[in-house]
Amino acid sequence: MKTHRPLFLAFLGLASCKSDKPASTTAPPPPPPPPVGAAPGAGCAQLPEVRLYLFAWNAQAGLLLATGGKQATQDSAMCKHGVNLRLLREDNTDTMQSLMVAFAEELKGGAANPAKGAHFIAVMGDGSAAILKGLNDKLKKIGPDYTAAVIGSTGYSRGEDKFMGPPTWKQNPQAARGGLVAGVLRDGDWNIAMKWLGDHKIANNPDDTSYDPDALNWVNAQDYIEAAQKYVSGYCAELKNVKTGNREKRCVNGVVTWTPGDVTVAEQKGGLASIVSTREYRTQMPQVIIGNRRWMAQNRKLVTGLLTAAFEGAGQLKQSEPALRQAAAVSALVYGEKDAAYWAKYFHPQSEKDKQGLTVDLGGSAVSDLGDNIELFGLKPGTQNLFAAVYTVFANMVKSQYPELLPQYEPASEVVDLSYLQELASAK
Repeated sequence: MKTHRPLFLAFLGLASCKSDKPASTTAPPPPPPPPVGAAPGAGCAQLPEVRLYLFAWNAQAGLLLATGGKQATQDSAMCKHGVNLRLLREDNTDTMQSLMVAFAEELKGGAANPAKGAHFIAVMGDGSAAILKGLNDKLKKIGPDYTAAVIGSTGYSRGEDKFMGPPTWKQNPQAARGGLVAGVLRDGDWNIAMKWLGDHKIANNPDDTSYDPDALNWVNAQDYIEAAQKYVSGYCAELKNVKTGNREKRCVNGVVTWTPGDVTVAEQKGGLASIVSTREYRTQMPQVIIGNRRWMAQNRKLVTGLLTAAFEGAGQLKQSEPALRQAAAVSALVYGEKDAAYWAKYFHPQSEKDKQGLTVDLGGSAVSDLGDNIELFGLKPGTQNLFAAVYTVFANMVKSQYPELLPQYEPASEVVDLSYLQELASAK
């Protein structure tokens, strides 16, 4: 049986997680966005379809604005830059990996533009090491040049991803010992709790089949929506107490999740505070786009076109509240959940009363343009590679807590292909 492991030495050197938002490169405003879902099938259907599987996440609002609907619409920035992009929601990273493998297999079989699987996936950058290790182990069997690489980012979580628990945990962090939290283990939101535990020198129990009264304990969830529902439903588990050896019934009293999970917790049950979030850990969680190296090398113009369009969408969103409302309408369409008003509201951090009358912080994201990407990946002389920092710190965290699952991982320098960003930056 696994034993709990201390965390407080794991986060040295990550002070940048509380830094100010990176400065953006000034750019002229892009043209107005097309109507949401305009002219179905008439966008740029004559171009090869490019599929991107992504979470429901407001950090991608600029990308969605640039696409205009589930598929690139007429007069959208994507079509303007020659990318017939199709957006598909997928909350499970295991499924995302399977889609990337299916794509690579068909590519290896001779298809220039595979009809199966995913050209791209988008995930949380701080949780990408474990995803990329598992994915690339499979892709290397297809061929070394079929592996996956990070090419850029469309935004950050700036509050919506959070660790929620009883208010007493926020008032006295040591009160979290013995807590039982629902979340996706080894993913980005789990990382938030891990950093908080490290900050307060509280042990973590990585074994979700046992209960340690001196550590924070976990119930695994398939995705962030299920994590929220486990708290709302009052989910309980029979766990072996590592101190007494007895099996005990323990119920979830905390959660790690993001919007709409945090709003679900507040509206349907309440009683939890935002203990800590990406509002405090500001650069911890960039969204990152991951693609197949071989296909991208063969289709450079499509890759740079996708990034250019997404950055244009981000630039417009930064300058215009109507653009945010437009992006929110696309979000409701693509994600198949809530409405435009909901996604627009929770793009900005909110403080609201929950079902029990407690004030709780909800939502909060930011979008990234080319300038933000230059800062994130350290492409400006004299700047730190923030992606490499968060990738490495949290990869080491997973490795320390689950050495049998992640005994090693690929260095940050080996999982990125920054040539597309560098090409765009040099063209400015």
